[in-house]
Formats: sequence, structure tokens, C-alpha cells
Amino acid sequence: MYDAALNDMQTLELEMIKICSFFINKVEPLTDTDLRNILPTLDRQQMLAEICELEESYQRAKLELCMSYMECY
Repeated sequence: MYDAALNDMQTLELEMIKICSFFINKVEPLTDTDLRNILPTLDRQQMLAEICELEESYQRAKLELCMSYMECY
């Protein structure tokens, strides 16, 4: 049970990183070929924090729904 939960958490973490990377690459197109002079226009730490916060609220809502179903039965 614990191994499955750990695997699910790692899979979710990788999926969140992929989503963040996709949107960062979409917002920050590489127009300059010199990679040493590119400055990020997005606050990556803030974006990751927001995505983690939103994922936590989503998981909490799912938990509350499951608990409501358990009370019904």
C-alpha cells in the first residue's frame, strides 16, 4: 500500500513538472540562440508553488467527496 502511494506521488510529481515545463516553454520562446544571455521572464518557483497549491486543493476536494460518500453508506 505504501509503495503504491509513493509511486503515485512520484508519477504525479513528474506530471506536474511536465505541465509546468510545457507552459514555461510556451510563454518563454527561445528567440535568441545564445543560451548564456537568456533571462527567465517567469518566476518558476512561484509557478511551481501555485501548481502544488492547486493540486493540494484538488486532492483535498476529492478526499472530502469520498468522505461524504462514506457517510452516506
